[in-house]
Amino acid sequence: MFKWLLFDADNTLLDFSKASKDSLWLTFEQFGRDCTDEIYTIYKNVNAEVWADFEQRKITAEDLRPKRFELLFEKIEETGLSPLEFSVRYLENIVQTSETYEGVPELLQELKSKYKISIVTNGLKEVQRPRLERLDLMKHFDSVVVSDEIGVAKPHIDYFQHVYQSIPQPPQKEEILIVGDNLASDIQGGINFGIQTCWLNHGKQNETEIRPHFEIDHIHGISDLLKS
Repeated sequence: MFKWLLFDADNTLLDFSKASKDSLWLTFEQFGRDCTDEIYTIYKNVNAEVWADFEQRKITAEDLRPKRFELLFEKIEETGLSPLEFSVRYLENIVQTSETYEGVPELLQELKSKYKISIVTNGLKEVQRPRLERLDLMKHFDSVVVSDEIGVAKPHIDYFQHVYQSIPQPPQKEEILIVGDNLASDIQGGINFGIQTCWLNHGKQNETEIRPHFEIDHIHGISDLLKS
């Protein structure tokens, strides 16, 4: 049924939640501060809000980098740190702390023999490719499309059109499946572009009106889905 698989990166192939937490702790430590679970929770909420603004084109990627830490520092009343300097160090740490979910390299190797595979990610350019290279994943992909490199992000049609043009002789849209954990950017974006969608739910309930074509609760569920 499918010839081309589009994989989101963060919290789909890569355990971004763990890397983000580890990196935040490490960055505070490097700047001589202590991090706490409360600070991390505040950061997660602020980060989600800022990324949503970015995906809706309310702010640019350049704005996003320091803004999430500006908002975090305001909420925790931290006045002695530079949001921009903190952001630079945090992103460097993300590259070093990122890991795939268990078995992802083997899964990609298996899928590559049967499908074209691409990464479609809203991440930042100084993070996404360096992480994939450090984890030796680039060899599995026919294309990698990073929103920060092309100036438009999922779920916008222009992003998916760029993805569609990123490999020679792309298949028909009905032969393409996008797999991702974000209902708004991955699933709604795929639906809007007219391709099939698979939501990686990580055991969560869908409380939105967005309806993916398929649903799996862990990344290895994609193998059973494709076989069926």
